[in-house]
Amino acid sequence: MAGMLTMFRQLDHMHGARAYAPQVGSYIDGELSSLLARPAADERVTRDRARIAAGFLELAGYQAVDTGNPGQAQAYYQRALTLTTATNDQAYGAYLVAVNLAHLALHCGQPQAALRWASSAQAAAGTAASPATRSAITAVVARANARMGRESEATRLILQAEELLSGANPQDEPEWIRYFTPAYLADEAAHCWHDLGHSPAARTQLADALDGVGRDKVRRLAIDAALLASTWLRSGDLDQASAAGREAVTYAARTGSGRCIERVAGVLAELNAHRDYAPVRDLREYAEAVLPEAGQLALTMARGS
Repeated sequence: MAGMLTMFRQLDHMHGARAYAPQVGSYIDGELSSLLARPAADERVTRDRARIAAGFLELAGYQAVDTGNPGQAQAYYQRALTLTTATNDQAYGAYLVAVNLAHLALHCGQPQAALRWASSAQAAAGTAASPATRSAITAVVARANARMGRESEATRLILQAEELLSGANPQDEPEWIRYFTPAYLADEAAHCWHDLGHSPAARTQLADALDGVGRDKVRRLAIDAALLASTWLRSGDLDQASAAGREAVTYAARTGSGRCIERVAGVLAELNAHRDYAPVRDLREYAEAVLPEAGQLALTMARGS
């Protein structure tokens, strides 16, 4: 079961949710449900099963976000949280509340709800959770504050998250949080600075995020490249914005990720006012050729702005 979860996660990182979300859902409803219904040999087996099952539900929730179904995502996340509550896995439960439910609220444009979720997770985790777990949770609290324009608090929290992560030993961390490297924290920090209007600071963090994440994490690369393009546009550099936008399109075209398409479309819509500028025109033509869904969505966004 753990091997299947690892495989599905890797496929999701590389290809996005569209191709594999139905298979993950079928596995949860079939083999996973059947396994959980069987008697466990002891308490350790019960906890191990629950943790892996929560991992599958977390993945399914993330895939629901990726395919544009936030209500379904929340339902999956809540089911995962129920499992951690039943087994008294407080650290993983706090992680699920912050990194999944609070992030989902941010995705849906609800920073106040995100702050409530993430702050409650931070309080629940306390000092007992591992450094990387606490860092990831703290970063989401920072994201919510940044979205609400609370710069001093967001800055304090990002520094706190960096300090926590610097003290983490990956070998001592729970397996489910070992992915949270400095590159992932840099991504969170970049979104904070972008939301606060500090494009140069966001680009500094994005350089670390893009360099540090694995080349197989195509969706993450696409999203960060799109954010990089937006920071250059805010700084008035259309050439750099177009170059980063092209990278985002290239990465996004390799996935079946709705989030990637949405992020690329947002960049194209932002650039629409400069559509006659040669690099921007070239980017639009490239996107229409290799990622037509993004180009169509960008037109809709531009009309609505």
